[in-house]
Amino acid sequence: MPEGCPKIEAISIPLEELEAVRLVDLLDLDQEEAAFYMGISRKAFWNDLMNARKKIASALVYGMGLRIEGGSFVLRGTEGSEDIVGQTRQRDMELMERERALLQSRVEHLDTRIASLKGSNKISLDKRDTE
Repeated sequence: MPEGCPKIEAISIPLEELEAVRLVDLLDLDQEEAAFYMGISRKAFWNDLMNARKKIASALVYGMGLRIEGGSFVLRGTEGSEDIVGQTRQRDMELMERERALLQSRVEHLDTRIASLKGSNKISLDKRDTE
């Protein structure tokens, strides 16, 4: 709560929306990865992210507080069925494998660009030598 703000003037943000902001804006995941991580559709993720950003912007612009509360979620690492823990581990492994594949793809793309730039520099140097 901002100083001098009545407690009544707070915008409520559910934990799902806060998690969406955390994954995208703090951890720099793209929306597809973050939706996969949360186990929801990209459309549902997009809605959570946009709602959260609007609420946060409103709170900052109008000097209101943010109240983090409510939502429908399962916390990792808490007591729960083994099935949920297994699903969470599986989802985490899939997310890491996708991230690794994405990084490998980026490295290959950068290698190709570097090789093409080296080749274009060589060609331009060869042209200068013949002129």
